[in-house]
Amino acid sequence: MSALIKDRLMTADEFWEWDDGSYELVDGVPRLMSPHSDKHGTMQGNVIRVVGNHIVDNDLPCRVVPEGGVRPRLRAKYNHRKPDITVTCTPNDADNVYIPEPILIIEILSSNEGETRDNIRRFSEMESLREIVLFHQDEPLAEVWRRSEEGWPGIAEFIHGELVMGEPITVMGSVRLESIGLDLPFSEVFRKCDMRPRNKRRR
Repeated sequence: MSALIKDRLMTADEFWEWDDGSYELVDGVPRLMSPHSDKHGTMQGNVIRVVGNHIVDNDLPCRVVPEGGVRPRLRAKYNHRKPDITVTCTPNDADNVYIPEPILIIEILSSNEGETRDNIRRFSEMESLREIVLFHQDEPLAEVWRRSEEGWPGIAEFIHGELVMGEPITVMGSVRLESIGLDLPFSEVFRKCDMRPRNKRRR
């Protein structure tokens, strides 16, 4: 398989047989995903919990999937992207390797910012998708793309939370997820996360 990677593009079918869970397929080339930091993983777990509880409490016909495969419309044969969090309202099919018809994708910005933003651009090609949300780790900031009847906006809407210094530090504000009818508080996104300014942290 190493020769396959070097000499020609890998198809999604070949990728599923080859991947050990550490990669995503980007235009026919396997790309190693950056390891998650403790904070990234904590934020991801927080968002999954809140979104999942909202879906259950409101009896929505949806489900939340961490790091499941999605397929951009263009060059679908050569792509298997893995966003941090995906919401779909299509029933699960055990034989499907892709999450069908995602309506909401949430990413947490890590050191691989360029790769994350490239994925966001490609996610917008999917006809079912209605919202994309990108959370920053080092400050309460979210970038929101929301599809309207005219299509996707040219730039994201920036939603700023507010740090209230104290012991512990609290985070005010929320992000509206129109696709599932949830106001997601920053306090839940950053629950049990270290929000001290970076230059004041102990080494």
